Amino acid sequence: MTQEWRRVIRQFFDAKNRAWLSKDGGEMEKLTNRDDVVRIFLDDVRALHRSAEERGITYRKSRTNLQLTHAAPIPNGKLQVDLLEYLTWFYTDGDDLKHQARMQPIQLILSETEGGWKIERVNRIGEREERNLVKGELNFRPSSIVEGNRKRSYDRRKAQQYAELWWDGFNPQYKKFDVDCTNYISQCLYAGGMPMEFSNRKDRGWWYRNQGGTVSWSHSWAVAHALRWYLESSGRATAVGDAKLLTIGDVICYDWDGDGRWQHNTIVVAFDRNGMPLVNAHTVASQHRFWDYKDSYAWTERTQYRLFHIQDTF
Repeated sequence: MTQEWRRVIRQFFDAKNRAWLSKDGGEMEKLTNRDDVVRIFLDDVRALHRSAEERGITYRKSRTNLQLTHAAPIPNGKLQVDLLEYLTWFYTDGDDLKHQARMQPIQLILSETEGGWKIERVNRIGEREERNLVKGELNFRPSSIVEGNRKRSYDRRKAQQYAELWWDGFNPQYKKFDVDCTNYISQCLYAGGMPMEFSNRKDRGWWYRNQGGTVSWSHSWAVAHALRWYLESSGRATAVGDAKLLTIGDVICYDWDGDGRWQHNTIVVAFDRNGMPLVNAHTVASQHRFWDYKDSYAWTERTQYRLFHIQDTF
């Protein structure tokens, strides 16, 4: 098995970057034997531009870098390749030059043909994959075991600083989850001063424990659906009806399909010129992304949002 597949992958993503400017997938079609592979990436390009048009911003340039994380042969003479695609877009928002960035995990399946390697399948890993360990409305009763014995203030700048520090990485003090969006948001809230509420049950409170190397956590710490209901029923956050009412350190929850299963969370870290939130997130690590996520392949016309203003004191 030659290393020719590396060149094919690089050419494909170079062509994708050109498609970002032209919205044309002609060059990508030469490197794959599946129309749906090209369509997937063109859908991403077009979603990004639709979002930009709605926001009234103008993209100026992009930067792409690929990190190969794993490659191994699989049955039938095929090759599985795992990548991290680092994407940064620069744009003008009124008179300001701004950027947004993402790290998208991608799995490619390549097959060898007479004409060389071809990309046969692509799996984007992230935004639709948040586990739903619990479903339906949850009632998180206040716990009597609250960390500390005094009132605490929520330091929004500390939450923001933590979100910016770790948006593209993982704090080694915590477990790294394959689907990490809610674990990341919980860490940001805790860094801002929201105290843990401990319980011996995973479906109660909001907590993370590391006892002699044995790690455990509540559903609300690590599962999007559970955190959404914890914030509402614990009294630690208030739902608001307009994204412009959010401030730094607030949280947005997403239900992509509008079916009552909440799948994603983000934290507000900045604002555009119109006062609309820009957010950071994991599992597809994102920095300064527009809050409505209409540039995401996970977004649908049925997407529902819950906008939470975190209380100033606990």
